[in-house]
Amino acid sequence: MTAMNDQRRRFLRSTGALVAASALGPLALKAKAAGACSGQVVVGTWGGDYQRLLQQNIDPLVTPAGVTVTYDVGSALARQTTMRAEAHGRRSTMDIALLRDNDMFQMYSEGATAKLDDTQLSNLAFVLPQFRRSYSVPHIFSALVLVYDTSRIRTPPDGLAALLDPAFRGKVGLVDDQYDYLTLAGALASGGKSSDVALGQKYLRALHGQSPRVYPSVDALASALKSGEIDVTVTWKARTVQWKKAGLAVDYVFPKEGALPATFEAAVASGSKVSTCAFPYLNAMLDPRAQRAFAETMGYAPTIANAGLPPSLQQSVGFSGKELERIVPVDFALLMKNKTEMLDFWNKDFRVGL
Repeated sequence: MTAMNDQRRRFLRSTGALVAASALGPLALKAKAAGACSGQVVVGTWGGDYQRLLQQNIDPLVTPAGVTVTYDVGSALARQTTMRAEAHGRRSTMDIALLRDNDMFQMYSEGATAKLDDTQLSNLAFVLPQFRRSYSVPHIFSALVLVYDTSRIRTPPDGLAALLDPAFRGKVGLVDDQYDYLTLAGALASGGKSSDVALGQKYLRALHGQSPRVYPSVDALASALKSGEIDVTVTWKARTVQWKKAGLAVDYVFPKEGALPATFEAAVASGSKVSTCAFPYLNAMLDPRAQRAFAETMGYAPTIANAGLPPSLQQSVGFSGKELERIVPVDFALLMKNKTEMLDFWNKDFRVGL
């Protein structure tokens, strides 16, 4: 089935390019033969609301420039596999890849992303400094905050260190796949730097004594909050926005120790043969109109300073100037180096008995 889909995508790309070229006449065919942009790009992304919002808000911005977009929907792992396989190949089936920041750094470190051409990305000038990369465009972001049930918690915790208070025993919820960021956040909660993995693990051992509940997904976490099984959790602020819309009585606290960000990014795959056509798409992802649309629908904050969100939306999904100053950069190289060790600790030490 995968092979058939790949063939179909290649067929669509080739026939689409030929139709466009024939409509423009011999000059277009000559430019195509010389290796010029065909005008068609394949974007690898997640499905659901994310893809729908891309189609509704990014595609219209690039269509006037002659760019036609095809979406290749699948898992992040599938996109990474494609990027690796096509990094030095003659043919490519994906031009732009959308990934979480840590996964994108992995691809960059393996040489699977192309260097950004700043001259073709005018909107980069408005990107918040802490999210600038040489290899990817930051699309939307959120940060790891404390989320609590407003109907059951009268005095919310002011930071992760407060979760060690006996008052929260048995009422803290965590998610399995956040083990790495929870380790780094634990180091911050202990008064150290986020890069101190050992200190973060010491915090997790202390938190283990509080009998926290661990869930397989963020959706399961939401259900636990709704049922009253837990009162407080550590997750992305964007989830707070989504849960409020769903009717949950929750609010968030920006940790006094600082917060780790999660950024969803886009990069040109190094194997792409139409990279010049990909840059208009990346630039459109930073357009204020598109950024506002994602903030309104998904609850993630803009990565640009000129998004111009209405005050109520800014308060709901965004971060204040002081909070932005307390966003703690993630050392992705450190995560890569220690990922296996942190996962082993989580499963064989922290998770035991919970």
